[in-house]
Amino acid sequence: MRQLSIIAVIFLTALMIASCNKVTYKKTPGGMPYKVFRGDGKDTIKVGDVMKIFVTQKLNDSVSFSNEGQLPMYLKVRPDKTPYDISEIWTKLHANDSVISVQMMDTFINRNPMRMDPKFKKGDKITTNLKIVAVFSSDSAAQEDEVAARKKFLDNEVKAVEEYVKGKKIDAVKTESGVFLKTVVPGTGNPIDTGNYVTMNYTGTTFDGVKFDSNVDTTFGHATPYSFTAGNREMIPGFDEAILNMKNGEKAMIYIPSLLGYGATPNSPKIKPYENLVFEVEIVDVKDKKPADK
Repeated sequence: MRQLSIIAVIFLTALMIASCNKVTYKKTPGGMPYKVFRGDGKDTIKVGDVMKIFVTQKLNDSVSFSNEGQLPMYLKVRPDKTPYDISEIWTKLHANDSVISVQMMDTFINRNPMRMDPKFKKGDKITTNLKIVAVFSSDSAAQEDEVAARKKFLDNEVKAVEEYVKGKKIDAVKTESGVFLKTVVPGTGNPIDTGNYVTMNYTGTTFDGVKFDSNVDTTFGHATPYSFTAGNREMIPGFDEAILNMKNGEKAMIYIPSLLGYGATPNSPKIKPYENLVFEVEIVDVKDKKPADK
């Protein structure tokens, strides 16, 4: 289970339930304005608990981050507290509480001018909204819940991809994990196996048709065949699984749910968090294993 850094916590604080203009704020000891909207949880959160949270953050008037409707975050409550930060009040909150906080970038600049992130400027306001949907007293219980949440989310993504290919009348086969593979030109020989050294050409696009990478399009600056070891976790999980269902010489279209792709952290600004992807692939060579370096 991933832990969020203290710096990240600065930006992950609360879920807005009322208009800012109607909220009466308190202040943390470090001076951060906040408002708690009390839920029905009985026990106060303790150091060592793991919170399951949904977060929406705005920089001025624009949403800069949100996991609403996506996967929850899991955050362990640490004993250390950061001034002008939600960590100052974790142990005053309960399950099902919501919080809204407002942080001014000028305050961060005045307190630590050398650590100014270039994406922020003087006068910026960070409004963060957080909902604590559950609290777990052990890491194992939190991890079990996270696994279940990911499975449910992936199941929904697979259904969405399946509806997409059916709606487009694409004759694709679903793999065990939920990737959809359409063979365009059949290959020859045995299917690619784990450990085989594969050379291919590819182009990746979003379902909206936005091209984000290619080794056959010269505008991406690497127009040469790409080689990797199949089944060795060198590629995103959905791509790796699809390749193991292909043969030498085969051309195919691969439709990948986001959790089997880049999920919340895409490797390109052209890919949105939790965006399903399409790859056009041509296998140009398959060797038993990677050749020894000369």
